[in-house]
Amino acid sequence: MAGPNSAGGSSSVRKMTQSSANGAGPKTVLPVGSSKRAELTERDIDILTWITRHGVVTTEQIATKFFPGTSGFSAAQRRIRKLANTHPPVIRRDRTFWRYPAVIRVTASGANLTDCDLRPARLVLAEVAHSLGIVDLTEALLAEHPGAILITERERRADRYRDKRAGGRNATGRIPDGVLVLKAQAPKETAIELDLSPRREKTVEAIVRAYQAERYAGVWWYVRPDRVARIAEIVKRCRADSFIEVRPWQAG
Repeated sequence: MAGPNSAGGSSSVRKMTQSSANGAGPKTVLPVGSSKRAELTERDIDILTWITRHGVVTTEQIATKFFPGTSGFSAAQRRIRKLANTHPPVIRRDRTFWRYPAVIRVTASGANLTDCDLRPARLVLAEVAHSLGIVDLTEALLAEHPGAILITERERRADRYRDKRAGGRNATGRIPDGVLVLKAQAPKETAIELDLSPRREKTVEAIVRAYQAERYAGVWWYVRPDRVARIAEIVKRCRADSFIEVRPWQAG
C-alpha cells in the first residue's frame, strides 16, 4: 500500500465502483445458506455492498439511493424484507431509540456476498446519529461532485489495520469520517469531518494538529451552522485555514 493518503495505493479505491441506483440488473442465483439458495439481483448485491461500506443505514437512505421515485420507500421496504428473510438472513434490522428509525446492517452472510473485505458493523447506540449523518453527507457530496470516489471510514480503517499487520509505515494517523477523491484532484484526497455535537476547544485543536501531520489535499469540516464561526476561528488560530475549510451542515 502506498500510504493512507494515496488513492492509487488504497485497496478501497481499487475495488470501488459506484453502484447503479436505478437499474435492477439481471437476476442471478447466489448461495446464501448451505441448505437453501436465494435469488438475488445485482442490485441486491449493490445494496449489500453499500450497507457494508457504511456500516449502518436506514430504510429511507436505501430508498433514496436505490429506489428513487414516489414509491421508493415502499420498494425499499419490500427489498429489505426479502433480504432479511433469506436463510440465513443477509441483513438485520435493529431498533435504536424511541421515535428513531430502525437501522439496517449486514450479517456475516451478507458481508460475504460483497467484495468489501469488511466485517459487519457493530451497533453502537451512541454513534448511530453520527453514522447516519455521515451517510447523508457523503451521498450529498457524491451527488454534488460527479465522478468523485468515496472511501468510507470503515474502508480506510480496514486499510490501516492491514497495513499495520504488514508492518507498513503509514499505519497510524487520523482517520476521517470519510475521504473523497475528486475527479479533478485524483489521486489526492480530501478528508471529510462531521461534528454534530459540541467539542471542547482543546479537542478541536487536537484534531487540527492531527490533520496538520497528515497529507490530505484539504479537509472539509462540517459542523452545525451556529458553530461554523467558532470552529473556523480555532482553525485560523492554529494556522490551518489554508487547507481546512469549515462548512455548515444541518442534520436532517
